Amino acid sequence: MTGKFTLKGEVVRGSIGIDEGRISAIYARKIPGEETIDLSRYLILPGLIDTHVHLRDFEQKEKETVESGTKAALHGGITAVLDMPNTKPPVMDSKTFEKRLELFQRKAYTDYALGFLIRSNCEEARKAGADFYKAFMGASTGGIYSGDFESDYACSPGVLSVHAEDAELIRENPERPARAEEVAIKRALESAEKLKKSLNICHVSTRGGIEAILRRNLPWVSFEVTPHHLFLTREDYKRNPLLKVYPPLRTEKHVKALWENFSRIPIIASDHAPHTVEDKEAGAAGIPGLETEVALLLDAANRGIISVFDIVKKMHDNPVKVFGIRGRDFAIGNEATFTVVDLKREWTFKPEEVYTKAKWSPWEGRKLKGKVVMTILRGRVVMEDDEIVGKPEGVRLNVQRG
Repeated sequence: MTGKFTLKGEVVRGSIGIDEGRISAIYARKIPGEETIDLSRYLILPGLIDTHVHLRDFEQKEKETVESGTKAALHGGITAVLDMPNTKPPVMDSKTFEKRLELFQRKAYTDYALGFLIRSNCEEARKAGADFYKAFMGASTGGIYSGDFESDYACSPGVLSVHAEDAELIRENPERPARAEEVAIKRALESAEKLKKSLNICHVSTRGGIEAILRRNLPWVSFEVTPHHLFLTREDYKRNPLLKVYPPLRTEKHVKALWENFSRIPIIASDHAPHTVEDKEAGAAGIPGLETEVALLLDAANRGIISVFDIVKKMHDNPVKVFGIRGRDFAIGNEATFTVVDLKREWTFKPEEVYTKAKWSPWEGRKLKGKVVMTILRGRVVMEDDEIVGKPEGVRLNVQRG
C-alpha cells in the first residue's frame, strides 16, 4: 500500500507492507517490485478510535443498533468503538454483559471494547471481565448514578470512565450549570489523588473543569473533549433546542478555554448519542457524532486551527495508551488497520446520507474540507467512498485489563 502517512511526527510518502492482516514493513519510499494499492492522493492515518459511544440496541433498537452504529463508525473513519453500558437494560451484571458481548460478536462492523456500569455492584463488576468501566456522579440518560462515587471508583477492576456532573447541583438546577461539572471534577480528582487508579473523565466542557485537571496533572488521570463542545456554544442551542446534551453546550468563555488548552487534551471522543427526532423534540439529551467527528477535525486542520498530528494523537495514540489496547500501534507486527482521508475533498454534510439511525445532525448543510474516503481493518477495505463493504467482522479489542 503506497501513499502519504504520518510517521514520527512527519508526513512521509512511502509504502506499508501488509501480510495476513498485519503490518509487515514500513518504508519511507515505494517498495520496489511489489504489488501495491495506490493511495498516493490520500493521507493514511492509523485506525482512529472513538472512546465514547452509545450504541443503544437491546430495548432501544429504534434509536440505534450495534449494526447501524458500527456501520456509522466505519463510514466516519472510526475503526474501533468503546461502547457505553447505560443501555436499556443497563450492563450492570455479568449476565447482561455476556448478552452485550454476544451481540457485538455477531453484529459489529468495527472492532470494539465493552463497558460495565458500576453502582454498588463490585462483585458483578469483577465477574464480568469488561474492557473498561463507567460511573455517573449525577443522573444522565438512564438515570443511574453512584451514591458513593469513591467507593465505586475504588472497586473498578480496570480503567473507569466517569460522567462528572454533581447530583445535588443537578437537582437544584436541572439546566446543569458549569458549576455542576466543575464541582464533580474536583471531587473526582480528590478521589484519584487518594486512590491512584486509572480514571478517564468524559466530555469535559468547562473552564474550571479542564483547568482543575491540568493543574493536578495526575499521570493516571485522562480526559475527553467532544467535537460538539469544541465547535458549538450555548447560542447554537438557543437557536436549535435539538442540541440539548449532557453536559450542556457552554458559553464562549468555556469553549475558548478548551481551545486555549487544546494541545493538552488527551482524547477527542464523540459521545455519540443517537435519538429519534421525536425523542429529541420530547427533550432527550444527546448528539450523534460518529460520522462527523473526523471530518470536523480535518476541516479544522485545513483551516490551520489544529494539525493532522493532533488527530492521530487524540484519536489513536492516546486512546491506545490510556485504555491499554494492544496490537494497534502503527508498527511492524501490529494490525494493518487504517483511516484513509482526502484532505482536499470539499463536501457538504447531509444527514440523509448517514448510516446511524439518528437522521438529524447539528452539522446539517455544513461545508467541510477533508473527508474520510476509506476505512481498512486488518488489511481489508471495509468502507470505500461512503459504501460499507462486506459483513460484520469486527473483533473485541485486546485490552490490558486490571
